[in-house]
Amino acid sequence: MPDDSSLRLIFLTPDQCYSKEESRLSFNAVLEYIRNNGTKPRYRGNRLLFIAPDHGSLVRLYDCIRSALAWGSIVEDIEGMRLILDSLQIQQAKKELKTAEEVLPRVARECYKWFLCPAQPTPTDPNPQIEVTALNTSSAGLCSEIEKVCVDNELVITTWSPIHLRTELKKLYWKADKPAIGAMTFWEDTQRYIYLPRLKTINVLEQSIIKGAATRDFYGTAYGQHEGAFDGFKIGDSNIQLDDTLLLIEIEAAKKYEADQAARSIQSIKTATEKVAEHISEYTDKVDDADKTFLPEIQIEKRVVPKSKTFIGTAEVNAAAAKMRLVDIAEEIISVLVRDSQANVKVSVEIIADFPEGVSDEIKRAISENATTLGFKNKTWE
Repeated sequence: MPDDSSLRLIFLTPDQCYSKEESRLSFNAVLEYIRNNGTKPRYRGNRLLFIAPDHGSLVRLYDCIRSALAWGSIVEDIEGMRLILDSLQIQQAKKELKTAEEVLPRVARECYKWFLCPAQPTPTDPNPQIEVTALNTSSAGLCSEIEKVCVDNELVITTWSPIHLRTELKKLYWKADKPAIGAMTFWEDTQRYIYLPRLKTINVLEQSIIKGAATRDFYGTAYGQHEGAFDGFKIGDSNIQLDDTLLLIEIEAAKKYEADQAARSIQSIKTATEKVAEHISEYTDKVDDADKTFLPEIQIEKRVVPKSKTFIGTAEVNAAAAKMRLVDIAEEIISVLVRDSQANVKVSVEIIADFPEGVSDEIKRAISENATTLGFKNKTWE
């Protein structure tokens, strides 16, 4: 049986059976498993649970096994032509084998009915105890029945309140000179010592730690301790991660550490403020009233933003809408500029027309005449 963190269920052999009158065989086997891993010591004995056969049911189980083996041997000899029977006898043999194979699992289930769980009420108890629970052999499934027994009797913890975690830490780990314990150290110990709770997985511990860390009632957290200072100290903050560095700090010690930190911060600010005030006082004392009269007078000049003096505007006008656009420009731009009687407003109109195939004589003549009439300064054709 591997010695790891997995929770394992062990079926004891028939010679390790249990009865209320004689429990020594099964109990000795359980103690042997939780103490030794073959020829080596076992370090995670609190990860093992056991099922033992009932001494009174073994006789029937053996009979069913013998019957199934006997009929199986007969059918095998018939198929191997080592035994010659008529058709009726062959059918009878196969029917008996099928019946025996169907009865055997039910009888085995009824025989393996005792659930054994190692327990130790306190660390000072000299020897572990074995808690015995009778399984309901008529239930739908063996696994669901075992899980129900484990949960109902708190033999395996599937959800754990932070108050129970705090109780265990306060009882066994937190000391006056050692107010912090590694979370992974506690997890390793729960696998090793049977007087500690048997958690189903490490996630049970992680969820309990996170729930407790979210309040200021159970413990503080940190990720290391160096020269009396906690690295990454938190209290009332669930944003934590369970790893090898996570520390759980006794709540009163955590609150005291928090208060000391706040006091040190306030003292640092006070000290810095006093030093600044002292330097200002020293400098002020050196300047007497006579010297102050020769201090240059500081004059603040009002900055005057220079005014703009020229406006130049250029706009492209679509030929199809030139009439409307030029009217808009005249009303919205030019008329506003000439409101200032001192303004010298000049308006120039530039027209550029390109004819990829060349302009017709009719258009050229009309444009030239109109441009002369309107007083165009430039009316050049190229």
